[in-house]
Amino acid sequence: MADILIRNIHSLTKERLRRRAKQRGKSLEAYLRETLENLALDDERVIGARQGFGSWLISVSRPGADLSRILTKIRKSPMRRVDLGG
Repeated sequence: MADILIRNIHSLTKERLRRRAKQRGKSLEAYLRETLENLALDDERVIGARQGFGSWLISVSRPGADLSRILTKIRKSPMRRVDLGG
């Protein structure tokens, strides 16, 4: 595991993050670690989203697809605004 040190964070920002962590029942460090990991995964989520709904639907409809894993992934994914091109 690597370490990251972030300097010069405004004290009010740190306090707000600490409160968010506490609301979620986590330490500030655990909350920030989880948040950074989710941000780092965003690129992978975007790539998956580019697959297109039809292609995704076919891939999850094939025999042998692990639907419980797919549903868990969907439930854990953050909600995103969808651009309908309008």
